[in-house]
Amino acid sequence: MKPTPSRAAPASPLALRVIHGIVFGGLTAICVVAGMAEFEHLWRTQTQPFHAGPPPRPALVLAVLATVLGMGVILVQSLRGRSARLSWSLFVLAGLVFTLWDSHEGPVPGRSPPSANLKILQVARALHGRMVEALQTRGALPEDPESWQQALQQVAQEQPTPVRTRSFAPLPFRIQKVDSLEALPPEAPPGTVFLYVVEGGVAYEFQAVGLSPEGDPWRLQAPNGEPVVFRGAYNPDLAPASGEGASVPP
Repeated sequence: MKPTPSRAAPASPLALRVIHGIVFGGLTAICVVAGMAEFEHLWRTQTQPFHAGPPPRPALVLAVLATVLGMGVILVQSLRGRSARLSWSLFVLAGLVFTLWDSHEGPVPGRSPPSANLKILQVARALHGRMVEALQTRGALPEDPESWQQALQQVAQEQPTPVRTRSFAPLPFRIQKVDSLEALPPEAPPGTVFLYVVEGGVAYEFQAVGLSPEGDPWRLQAPNGEPVVFRGAYNPDLAPASGEGASVPP
């Protein structure tokens, strides 16, 4: 008795496969467009030394990848002359729904160098305001970087900078004391504040490091290209100030 030959899976009508591919291809395209910002940000995080803002949303990235995978199976089956299983179509629909739901609030804010630089500049200004007030109150400021670091953490509210490394670790604000702002170290991570204090603590100046458009450390500059330098000096002719400056560590 001859064995019964196995029957090949019945071919799916061409028109049905075309319609199926067009519909689900369009749904996949919507999903990819909605999640493209996350992939662009992921690319920047791994191709630049530093980047700004929170890391890519992993759930959204996985949803887009799952949708593309489901569409790939549908396309392969269509090229083989058969329709994909219903489960793959549901897979694409589920990925699309989750992508649209997770991205309905729009782009994640704070993922650009200008936004990170603005935050660093605001912290630097707050530090300058506190220290210049303390200088007028006391007549001199501490020269050790530890006291300045403590004041910097206070004005930053113990929060790190918006800048992260390739491993998504946020960079802290930190003080780096120098002998002069005319001869700064060639490299320092964003969030670094180069500090020069005149002997005796009667004057100071500092400059903050931000983030360039290419993701490199970049000393903050004014619109005219001049470096942003904060300076303070004791003026005995001015009346002593009061307030936040009195809380600066001795």
